[in-house]
Amino acid sequence: MKTWRTVLFLFLVLLALPLAVRSQDMSANKALVRRYLDEILSAGRLDQLDQLLAADFVDSTPGAPKDMRGPEVVRAAQQRAREIFPKVEYKVEDLIAEGDKVVARYIVRATSQGSESSPGRPIEVTGVTIFRIADGKIREAWIVNDQIEMFLQLGYTLQPPQ
Repeated sequence: MKTWRTVLFLFLVLLALPLAVRSQDMSANKALVRRYLDEILSAGRLDQLDQLLAADFVDSTPGAPKDMRGPEVVRAAQQRAREIFPKVEYKVEDLIAEGDKVVARYIVRATSQGSESSPGRPIEVTGVTIFRIADGKIREAWIVNDQIEMFLQLGYTLQPPQ
């Protein structure tokens, strides 16, 4: 009787082991994404992107350049954004992990470049990014930001086509 229970117990432990390992992977993946948004992008430490992004990183966002790969993709995009918004802050609202993907919902806060005669305008928009992670690095991302809201906050108006 004890042998049967021991075998059953070991069988159940073996079944649960992959779930525990997978849960640890998902926690590590979420921590990687949080570090990317908080410690790298928000802090403007673009020189450290190589630590978190794979050399073959791909931005699969519609409209993103398809001829660039690696951390340079994000570095170039962030540098362009910081020409308009010198300080950018990402505040993580939600992180959801499943398999090799992490979904981050965040708030982007920034202030546009001002001038002597007019101060910059602050903006606050919501963003969602799906990250694919493998071997401890971000390999791919799909990014959606509320750009219409950003333009409205900057003072643009939307007009239907004539």
